[in-house]
Amino acid sequence: MMPASRGAQKCAILLLVLEDAQAAEMLSGMSPDEVQQVGEAMLSVAEIAPDAIDAVLDEFLARTAQVAALDAQGRQVRQRLGLALGTPRAETLIERIGPPAAPRRFAVLDWVEAAALATLIADEHPQAIAVVLAHLREDQAAQVLDGLPEALQPDIALRLATLQPVALADLAALEADLDAKLRGVGTDRERARLAGTDFAASVVKKARGRGVLLDALMAADADLAAELESQQFVFADLAGLSQKDVQLVLREVDPALLAVALKGADAVVKDLVFGAMSKRAASQLQDDLAERGPMKRSEVEAAQRDVCRLVRRLGDAGAITLPTQAEAML
Repeated sequence: MMPASRGAQKCAILLLVLEDAQAAEMLSGMSPDEVQQVGEAMLSVAEIAPDAIDAVLDEFLARTAQVAALDAQGRQVRQRLGLALGTPRAETLIERIGPPAAPRRFAVLDWVEAAALATLIADEHPQAIAVVLAHLREDQAAQVLDGLPEALQPDIALRLATLQPVALADLAALEADLDAKLRGVGTDRERARLAGTDFAASVVKKARGRGVLLDALMAADADLAAELESQQFVFADLAGLSQKDVQLVLREVDPALLAVALKGADAVVKDLVFGAMSKRAASQLQDDLAERGPMKRSEVEAAQRDVCRLVRRLGDAGAITLPTQAEAML
């Protein structure tokens, strides 16, 4: 865990001395990232010296001394407009004013993992998907786009680039539809994710009886066992092999398959592979990589899985020592 920033620590101290309701109201106005940072800081400052509390409160009072006590969350604006214009007209006007008078559209999606959100909206019309992405943070939108079916992605990107203003009623209807879906499946804010295949694969990978476990799983659930087995050695784990073992892998692997797999490799793995080759062979492989140009991620990942299957077979046969096997021997 990274140490909390000074700002997060000060905010944490302030929240810890406030009443629960006041602290909860402050937290409700923060983004998921801010809540996480402040939450971690609250743990790190669980024991607070009185002088530290006084310093934070003094700074808070000094900064707010010149600030008028206006409602930054827009509640006063909504209340006054509602009394003056009536609910229907006030709601229409508030929508046009936008945040903070009107709550930000699709804000609840900030709490949904990108992969889960991609699954949630994949069956929506492409135009609706583009509208949703337009309301997300850029990094979150990119991750959601990556998680959508590849056949949809170009159309979504085109619609996103040419998106025109959307009627408020249509936005409200789409948001209500997604909100109903989320209530059906829950969000990360409402439930904690425990274990899962990634966690189970990591546990099995480090267990001494890995082979026995996978055999037993194969008998109980062949698909699940295959998924866990595929994660016992991933392409990045090549960096944990000795140069001698890498050389043996290179003698067994198809050079064309290796070239595709290396398109998605990091510098550490590439340097290890090139270092296990003769200068001439390394130069040829580097030229092959350059000539291939950009490739589809799915093709690169498929090639990496094939290489990993070969490595796992060599490891199971005792021809090479996999990183997890080396750890078990300590």
